[in-house]
Amino acid sequence: MAMAGRQSAHRESLEAKVIEGNVSSQARGSHYAFIICLVTIVGGFVLIGMGKNIYGISAVIGSLATLAGVFVIAKREQKKERIDKSSALDKRRRQ
Repeated sequence: MAMAGRQSAHRESLEAKVIEGNVSSQARGSHYAFIICLVTIVGGFVLIGMGKNIYGISAVIGSLATLAGVFVIAKREQKKERIDKSSALDKRRRQ
């Protein structure tokens, strides 16, 4: 019995480390994406200031459109996941 308890505690600690690592990785990815978009937007404004309006506007609009697209897709996925989890929970309650 004691061995099963230790094994369960060990498994739970491993799962906690994996979850913590995933959260950290996602946060780091978000920070890097923000930095890349910020650099691209600033670069676009620099290009506009240098008289290369088409390239500068393209860089700014492209970065903003990418950010908006990622935001919309993420919200859609979250909504779908919530609906799936809700329906799974309702099915369990009915049983």
